[in-house]
Amino acid sequence: MTYQDRNTVVSIFVNLSVSAFVVFRLLDMNASGMFDGPDAVNNWARMVIWLIPLGIVATIIGTILFNIGFAIVTREPKPSFVVDERDKLFERRGSLAIIVFAGAGFVSAVLALAFNASALIGFNIIYFGMAFGSFAADIVKFISYRRGY
Repeated sequence: MTYQDRNTVVSIFVNLSVSAFVVFRLLDMNASGMFDGPDAVNNWARMVIWLIPLGIVATIIGTILFNIGFAIVTREPKPSFVVDERDKLFERRGSLAIIVFAGAGFVSAVLALAFNASALIGFNIIYFGMAFGSFAADIVKFISYRRGY
């Protein structure tokens, strides 16, 4: 398993964990009535603002711990950080997945708003479109590394 491949696996798990946290947090905030008043979008935005650094820190810590654990278990020497054309191709494939799903999320949010959905619903559609795009990018990269092309 290459260094880039291990980082992709960590990113998949972090993405799933953060997305699950968001769903549970949204359900909890809705049950507590935080989305009932005029400041519903503000409450949602405060939650998302905290998720950004949480996701970054979780990815960094997860990557470090996973790579240390992998090195201990496999007794592999220091990983190679060389990036070749194949790695760049896999990154482009992942970027395309992000663009497709984030764009679809944005268009879906605009359509939902055009049909009188609330701004909160629109923001959630955009957020989950981007989150699913990031997840899809990681899956595309993981499959690309497994297939080797």
